Formats: sequence, C-alpha cells, structure tokens
Amino acid sequence: MADMNWTSIARPYAKAAFEIAIKGKQLDAWSVLLDQTALIVKEEPMQILLKDLRLDKMVAYECLLLACESMIFTAGKNFLKLIALHQRLLVLPEISRLFANYKAKQANQVTVKAISAVSLTKPEGQALTMALERRLQREIKLDYTVDDYFLGGLVIRVGDLVIDGSVRGKLERLRAKLVN
Repeated sequence: MADMNWTSIARPYAKAAFEIAIKGKQLDAWSVLLDQTALIVKEEPMQILLKDLRLDKMVAYECLLLACESMIFTAGKNFLKLIALHQRLLVLPEISRLFANYKAKQANQVTVKAISAVSLTKPEGQALTMALERRLQREIKLDYTVDDYFLGGLVIRVGDLVIDGSVRGKLERLRAKLVN
C-alpha cells in the first residue's frame, strides 16, 4: 500500500475498538495495546514486512502477537487479526491516534498544541491552560514546543482551530490588509 492519509480507513476500526472497549470496560487495556502495536508497526523491519506485497500479512500479525504477549487479551487479539486479514496493519498508528482522541473526548479532555519563540514560564503555562479550559470548557493537556522560526508570540492549535498570535502571523494579516 502506498503511504497516504489513513484517517478515513482507520476511523471505522478506531470507532469499533472504542465501542468494544467501552462495553468491556477495558479502555486502558485497549489504549496500551493500540499504542504498543502502533509503535511496533512504525519500526523499519515491520514497515518492510508490511509493504512487501509478496509476504503474507498474517506473519506480521503473529509478530505483533509475540511482541504484545504480556498485554494481549481476547478481544484485542481478534481485533488485530481482523485488521491483518483486511491488510490494514499499516493503519494501526492512525487507529491508535483516533482511539486516543475518542477516549479524551469521552473524558472531556483535549490536547492543545502551543508553539512560541521562547519558553513559557511555569506561571505563564498555567495561566494559558486555565484560560483555555475556561474558553473550551474542557480539561486541557498542554503540548508545548519552542520554535526558533517564530519571531515572537504564540500559536495555539486545538484540533482544527488555530489561534495565531505570532508576530509573523500578525505581519501576514497586516500585509494582506494593505494589499487589498
């Protein structure tokens, strides 16, 4: 399979896994299994195995089972087998990501990505988290990075919402206004 955006393929699998996890009261077990299998699938030897059209994908399934032996459970094993039979093991990282999103949404949590030119102090990070929690009415997990490309300011991403308070963003908006 060629590399592509796997979201549309992964979504039904992630939803099914999430529903099964909820019904079986095994959200944490499913999270661990999906996270681990996603990491394994991203490894180069597994990528080679999965992308080689001549090889049986059930061999990769057996490798996953061996690698996850300590955390495997019946429903998870059946789920992985179904994915292997449909030749969708390459999609496991996206299934894992979507599953984590469903789990966070159910827990009324959201991960916010914040990027700035300089590090936020601890009080600034706490103030930002509190302001976002008030605005979004959800528990916030702040994923913060520093980017030297930024001149100053802050860019916040919450799913599809982007709040661009960077100096570069402000200059771009000013340029657009002047051109129009």
